Amino acid sequence: MRGGREGPGSVGRLPRVLEPGSSKALGSSSSGTNWRESDYEIREGDMEDVKSEFPQSQVLEGQEPVAGVFRVPYLTDADLDVTPPPRDPRRVHVWRSLRELFGAYELLLTLTERDLRVRYKQAFLGALWAILQPLFIMLIFSVVFGRIARVGSEGVPYPIFSYVALVPWGFFANAVNYGTGNITSNAWMIRKVYLPRDVLPLSATLSAFADFLASGAILVVMLFAYGFTPRLTWLAYPLLFGILVLLAVAAAYAVSMVTVYFRDTRYGIPTVIQVLMYATPVAYPLVRAQGALSPGVRGAYLYLNPFVPIMDGFRRILIHGQWPQWGPLGSAAAVGLVCLYLTYRRYKRLDPTFADVI
Repeated sequence: MRGGREGPGSVGRLPRVLEPGSSKALGSSSSGTNWRESDYEIREGDMEDVKSEFPQSQVLEGQEPVAGVFRVPYLTDADLDVTPPPRDPRRVHVWRSLRELFGAYELLLTLTERDLRVRYKQAFLGALWAILQPLFIMLIFSVVFGRIARVGSEGVPYPIFSYVALVPWGFFANAVNYGTGNITSNAWMIRKVYLPRDVLPLSATLSAFADFLASGAILVVMLFAYGFTPRLTWLAYPLLFGILVLLAVAAAYAVSMVTVYFRDTRYGIPTVIQVLMYATPVAYPLVRAQGALSPGVRGAYLYLNPFVPIMDGFRRILIHGQWPQWGPLGSAAAVGLVCLYLTYRRYKRLDPTFADVI
């Protein structure tokens, strides 16, 4: 500094600050060497040098003539010479992600096969549980809703009435339940190797589809046993099931990414699925639900819950030989497409952060 001596280690540093009434500089060494107060005085010429050396700094001078504090102000976007990057730099290219997903079909099939093997490994009945679970629920519903509550079955035996809706509903419930912990259970793989992580919820959906095929075979046998032969309306079954798949995949993506950040979601999802099942005409006919609603809500019930026209459509085409209600079914398809797009886009935006959180 000009006009004064510099102590050891003071080269390139700012002038030390003196406490009022003290002859020692703050932060001085405790080696026993006392420097003179004049060595640490901040003269007017020194302040000008500091201001010229640090043009962006603000020199705050206190009331004491020897005290000075240097503080660098915060910069804003207007002070930068370049345009700042967007707040979320992780851009989502949906079509590029879909092409990458389609290219990983072998990985998808491998993960699905692994999930099926692990699920029924060392189980006494093995894959028979995929058939027994909906059958047990059908028996319980037949006793509770068919015998005790007598909710009605639209003129057909209650076991086939309930089982027609229980099979597709079981697919949706299993897809959501399997996808809940799909990311966290594969944390060891996500942290070590790169893979399209959007195949994980899809593998859960495919494993649920394998269970659906097993229970669906029993459904075909029951239809023939109760005297329901194939009709032209049965051709609408793939359409109804496709709309249900849209909702199932969207729900699987949503619950899988939420569980990464909130682990207690895995305990609440089964309860939500149960509530949604009782809010949908699975165990009771649609006319019974509409009769319990007010006239203003009765017509909107088919549009408020996208599962209502789907489950009612399965009964119409398989049992009654009628076509589905196309208006509410089209609304359900639109809801499924929008939900799938939004959840998949959000999933791909959060995808790079999964390895840091799990």
